[in-house]
Amino acid sequence: MASFGQHLNIAVVATGVVVVPLHASGVLTTYQAVLALFLGVVGGILPDLDSDNSKPIQIGFKILSIFLPLLILLLFVGKMALLKTLLLWIILTIVLKLTLFNVLLKLTVHRGLFHSVPMGFLIFELLSLLFFEYFHYSMQHSLILCFFIFYGFIIHLLLDEVYSVNLEGMKLKRSFGTAFKFYEKNNVKGTLLLYFLIVVTYFFTPLRDANFLHVVDVIKPVFRPENIF
Repeated sequence: MASFGQHLNIAVVATGVVVVPLHASGVLTTYQAVLALFLGVVGGILPDLDSDNSKPIQIGFKILSIFLPLLILLLFVGKMALLKTLLLWIILTIVLKLTLFNVLLKLTVHRGLFHSVPMGFLIFELLSLLFFEYFHYSMQHSLILCFFIFYGFIIHLLLDEVYSVNLEGMKLKRSFGTAFKFYEKNNVKGTLLLYFLIVVTYFFTPLRDANFLHVVDVIKPVFRPENIF
């Protein structure tokens, strides 16, 4: 199993290799390129969300428990008194910290269903829905940007599988096959529920109306000779 630092470094490099030509060719603005890099890096460490002993994950939870409520409260700026807004922010932060995140850590098993390809795809779907409906990005850019969190997620799973191979003796470690997987054999009900959520979510995301020829047209500039050589 790769360390947190290795996952982070590989995610930065792998995402950067894709983001740079997209930005250089004008497909992504500077802001969008930074956002894409951020999403790729988040995706690169996200599968270890189910690790109870991961210090970076615990730190990440503490940060999210503060900033997620803040993002929600931004919707109410000017609609609620300042003191009420601050009080609600504190309450939401405590609730997230003591309930949702603690429950999530207790319910998840390391390298369980969360550490799988379909979970990465569901996260991609949900995020693309957020970008399309809430942030009002175009269908093409919602899919392109949110692709990076799925891309980073897959890079993480593949890297864990690489570390499951003993290259010196060319033997497979016991952990081989537990990282890059499409189902969890010890959680059949959870696997079925996950695929059900993927199907249902699909009909609410930009994917439902996506014309991938249009997406291809958006990224065509990347392959122009002047942007390659």
